Amino acid sequence: MNLPVARETELKPSAVPNLDRVARGRLRFLASLALVLFYSCLLGFGWSSVPSQSAGVLFVDVTRQAGIDFHLTCGGPEKRYIMESLCGGIAFLDYDNDGWMDILLVQGSTLENRRAGKDPLLFHLYHNNHDGTFTDITEKTGLRRRGWGMGVAIGDYDNDGWEDIYITTLTGGALFHNNGNGTFTDVTSTAGVDDHGEWGTSAAFGDYDNDGRLDLYVANYVDLDLNHLPEFGSGPFCQYRGIPVSCGPRGLSGARDRLYHNNGDGTFTDVSEQAGISKAKGSYGMTAVAADFDNDGWPDIYVACDSTPSFLFRNKHDGTFIDIGLESGVALNEDGMEQAGMGIGIGDYNLDGNLDIFKTHFADDTNILHRNEGKGNFE
Repeated sequence: MNLPVARETELKPSAVPNLDRVARGRLRFLASLALVLFYSCLLGFGWSSVPSQSAGVLFVDVTRQAGIDFHLTCGGPEKRYIMESLCGGIAFLDYDNDGWMDILLVQGSTLENRRAGKDPLLFHLYHNNHDGTFTDITEKTGLRRRGWGMGVAIGDYDNDGWEDIYITTLTGGALFHNNGNGTFTDVTSTAGVDDHGEWGTSAAFGDYDNDGRLDLYVANYVDLDLNHLPEFGSGPFCQYRGIPVSCGPRGLSGARDRLYHNNGDGTFTDVSEQAGISKAKGSYGMTAVAADFDNDGWPDIYVACDSTPSFLFRNKHDGTFIDIGLESGVALNEDGMEQAGMGIGIGDYNLDGNLDIFKTHFADDTNILHRNEGKGNFE
């Protein structure tokens, strides 16, 4: 399981009077979340924390010293369209099986580059040098795919012992097979996991039918026509506290999430309909995670949704799922209100044997810790 997290590196206020403040707030949130996750993983790379008399632990930003030189492109500076405030993902993986965690950073784009066919490379891969530094080895991987990247999931889908990469983008998904020699092959078309050209925000690998092969869930956001984008500040869903902003997600059609079954021969089949995933409609999928929330030995799927009720798909052990988000207590807040779900963290914080959920939200919304009471019921 891998949780895609956006990472923004340049968050300067604009001098434009009507700058999309919602987009800036969303970017600040995503950047903060990415930094927390990044620093929490530094110990795994060989860096040590320094005791602090006041805080107990002091973290030092060693990004530049470590050789990480990456600038995320995420739309234009004015953030006039919704996709310009949602870009970039990060994953930690050991792509070369040397026992040291490497870093993959997903790149975004701009509307101008997209329309001109000049999107940048979809991601950059940094190899861990075992001495606290990293080297950008993207060119050596043999990958030249370009696009407007969003999230990333890591998993060995063909059980060859090497971690593969799936990336969600503004216009579909992409699967890269690890060849085991430091290179990857784009197998999106042959594998059948292009996400039908949808705007995917995140993805999660998990063996939902317990057949020993990793399946793939893709969370999709909104149906967006890049040739007919709603104009900045033009309607009731393009205002925030009286300030003109980019339109959405409210007022836009929610995209349908996808569940792909691993056929065991390098291909996948879209089973969203027969599995019951397609019955859950009308939400804006943001982050997906596959985990066994009711301890029955079968992975379930939780999806944090933006500005709409979140989903908890309970695994029925027969290849199908049922959404129990409302009755389990993880679809809405304690007041019965939908929230702008963003990132997810899962873990057994109270050591009772049940996986709990921590869900972060957009600006002016309270983050929530859902305590798992057992059998998939949350408080």
